[in-house]
Amino acid sequence: MVRCLTLVLGLVFISESNSAPALKEAKSDLKKLQGDWEIVTWEQQGRVLNMKATWSFDGEKYTLDQQNNLETGSIKIDQTKKQPTMDLEIIGGNCAGKDQPGIYKLDGDTLTLCFAWPGDTERPTEFSTNAANRHVLITLKRIKKDK
Repeated sequence: MVRCLTLVLGLVFISESNSAPALKEAKSDLKKLQGDWEIVTWEQQGRVLNMKATWSFDGEKYTLDQQNNLETGSIKIDQTKKQPTMDLEIIGGNCAGKDQPGIYKLDGDTLTLCFAWPGDTERPTEFSTNAANRHVLITLKRIKKDK
């Protein structure tokens, strides 16, 4: 009985210690996203749009200010996948009530996002957009705060 209990406790300890770094690491990108970002390029359905906009992350909430549309919502990321994913739940703005599955790449102060069209459920597998896939491809740069 004691040997059984020791084995069970050992397995619990091992499984908890193996998941702890993954949990800590999963919060790492979310923490790196925090703050304000400026849209550098915005492409959708294969066309480049002239877009003046900012994107802000605050915890798991986001605000996308496109001047004529203020979109708000929440994000869920999974950086443990081979291609990290970011899913938007759009709460406010023109696309309220729709979800957008996507992928992301974070490289220092550059963030690249590729999302399905609002309401579509098929996640992009690469950072590209054309008329057929209707993906939205966005590149952002972190807005540096003056010290």
